Amino acid sequence: MTKTLKLILISLLSLSLAANALLLLGAATGLFSLGKPAAIAPSANPKSAIQNPKSPILLSPAAATAATALLSLDDPAALRDRLRALGLPDAVVRAVVTARIKSRDAARLREIDNEALEAIRKIPYWRLRSSDSYPFGYTKAQSKERTEISQTEQTQIRQLLGSAGLQDDLAQVAYGAFLPADKVARLLDIKDDYNAMRSRMFSEAGQFQMPGDMAKLKLLDDEQQRDIQALLTPEEQAAMKLRDSPTASVLQQTLFAFDSTEEEYKAIFALRNPVDEKYNAALSRLDYNDPNRQVLYREQREALAQVDTQIKAALGDERHAEYQRAQRPDYQSLALAARRFDLAPEIVSQTYQVRETTATEAARISSDATLDAGQKTQAYAALAEQATAQIRANLGAEVGDAYINNALPWLKQLPQGGAVTIFPDGSHVVVFPPPPPRAGKGTGKTK
Repeated sequence: MTKTLKLILISLLSLSLAANALLLLGAATGLFSLGKPAAIAPSANPKSAIQNPKSPILLSPAAATAATALLSLDDPAALRDRLRALGLPDAVVRAVVTARIKSRDAARLREIDNEALEAIRKIPYWRLRSSDSYPFGYTKAQSKERTEISQTEQTQIRQLLGSAGLQDDLAQVAYGAFLPADKVARLLDIKDDYNAMRSRMFSEAGQFQMPGDMAKLKLLDDEQQRDIQALLTPEEQAAMKLRDSPTASVLQQTLFAFDSTEEEYKAIFALRNPVDEKYNAALSRLDYNDPNRQVLYREQREALAQVDTQIKAALGDERHAEYQRAQRPDYQSLALAARRFDLAPEIVSQTYQVRETTATEAARISSDATLDAGQKTQAYAALAEQATAQIRANLGAEVGDAYINNALPWLKQLPQGGAVTIFPDGSHVVVFPPPPPRAGKGTGKTK
C-alpha cells in the first residue's frame, strides 16, 4: 500500500466517518471516479480537494488501483486486518468495515423501502392510520426480512470489531463499565436475538391482540432472563440491574434533575426494585383487559407510597424534599432549560422558588374568606404579573415565556380568577375557573 493512500485515508478523519466510509466504498465499487492525477498541480493540497464537494478525490493511478483493490475486498475480516496493518485509526477502520458490511444488503433494503413507499402511496390518506398494512407500509414479510438483515449485520460487526463497532447506546456503555468485552458481546447478542423474536411477534399480531399474546411475551422475557443469568455471575447481574432494568429506567427518567450520589441512587434502587419486580411480574401474567390489573395497580401505588416513606428515612428530610421536587414535571422542565441554555444552579433555584412562593400565595388567596370573588381575581392578576416578571428576569424574556408556556399553565390562568388547589405532594397546581354567572345576574334584567 502506498504512503499517499495511507495519508489520504488518515486525512479523512476531518470529515464524517460514515460519509468517508461510503465515499471510499463508492469509489471502490465504481459509483464515481477517483479523479485524474493531472488535475492536481504540484502545490495542490489533497485534503482541500477532499473537503471540496465540487472536487473529485484525486489519487495517483497506483494509489487509485490500490484503494480499489483494498476497498473491494468482499471479506470484512480481511479488510479490517489490512486497514489495521496500515496503522489507520480504529475509528476509521470501524467506519469503513461497517460500511462494507452494510453495503452488501443496501440494494435489497432499498428495494424493500421502495416497495413499502409504493404501497403507502396507494393507500388513501384518510385510511393511512387504519390500514391493514404493517406500520410504515411494510408487509409482515418485509418487516421480518429487514429485522433479520439488521440482526445479521450487527452480529457480524460485533464479532469483527467488538461492541465498539456498533453505534453505542447507553446500555452498551454501561455494560462496558463492569463486564469484560467478550461478555458484553455475548450479552448484546442475547438481547438482539430476543428483541428480534419480539419484533416478529408484534409484526405477526399487527394491532389485533389475542389472549395468548401476553403469555408468549412473558415466556420470551423469562427465557431471556435465564440466558442472561447463565452468562453472568450474581455480582454482574446485580451490577447490570442498577444500569439496565425497569427500575433503573424509571429512576434514570425521573431523577435526572436530582443530581444524586451513587450511594443515594443505590439506596433508592434497593428500596424500589423489589416492588417493581413483584408487580411487573404479576402484571405481565395478565391480559390488558383483565379486571385484576386495576387491583394490582392500586396495590402497587400503595406499596410505592410505603417505599417513599423509607426513602425519606434513608435520605433525610432535606434531601428527600429535593428528591421529590426533582420528580415534578415543572421542575424537570426548568432543569432541561438550564441544560440547554447553560443556566447557573442558583438561577434554577431562584426561579423555582418564584414558582413555590407564587403557588403558596395563590392558594392562600383562594382560601381567604375575607375576600370576595372580584378582590381575589385582582390579587391573582397582580400575583401572576409579579411572578411572570421575576421568571423573565431570571431566565430572559424568551426562555422565561417558553418555561411558563411549557410548564406553568396555571400561572397564565390565575388572572381569570377562581379557586386554586395544590396537590398534597406539591407537584401540581390547579386553577378551577369561576362558575359562570347565573341568569339575570349583572344584565339589568329582572325575572
